[in-house]
Amino acid sequence: MKRFLSVLSCLISFASFAQELPPLIDFHRALPTWDATPHKRTLSHPENLAFNTAPEIGAFIEYLVKEFAIHTIVETGTYRGFTTAFFSSIGKEVHTIEVVEKIYEETKDALRDRSNIIFHLGSSELVMKDLLPSLQSKPVLFYLDAHWYDKWPLRQEIEEISKTHKDNCVIVIDDFKVPGRKDIPYDKYKKNECSIDYIYENLQKVFSDYVIHFVIPENYASRAKFVAYPKKWAR
Repeated sequence: MKRFLSVLSCLISFASFAQELPPLIDFHRALPTWDATPHKRTLSHPENLAFNTAPEIGAFIEYLVKEFAIHTIVETGTYRGFTTAFFSSIGKEVHTIEVVEKIYEETKDALRDRSNIIFHLGSSELVMKDLLPSLQSKPVLFYLDAHWYDKWPLRQEIEEISKTHKDNCVIVIDDFKVPGRKDIPYDKYKKNECSIDYIYENLQKVFSDYVIHFVIPENYASRAKFVAYPKKWAR
């Protein structure tokens, strides 16, 4: 927690307004003197494992949530719920979607005491099709992390977002390709990949004009995140 708070403090002092943040946010290089002491990693505190054990990413997400007064978060790909647990600590309403029933049941049980988390079982793009109209009046932070091997709903997820939350959301995508950085791993499978080229056409439907950031964690193995939000929000 000490490290998380120090990172959040650095972010706030680094930017008074969101528009001052640079397109490339490289935590690996920016603050080499951070306390690298590992968090206590137990299931009783699952948020400590959020974002593949990259608390600096959590600090940045919390900064965006506060900056844009977002109270609703939609996550695709619940898995073990570590990031879900983190979202529950910073958001009033958290929707998380998991396609594998066994994982869904286990994680729902593990986080049963967190009353602000609503669990959904099913393919993310289909669940979003039903869910998002009920959230249409709310600004939402979408955390898209359901892409894996043959299951690759990323484009369809963004398409559903465009139908209900045009210019009214933040999109964060995990495991993303950072242009010009071959040293940072990212997710790809066959013709699918987490890259700006892959989602470009879909993204145009969500935002009239937008700001993007590539957020690089201190440990490259935690994978970079792509962030996009309406340019008008940064004014």
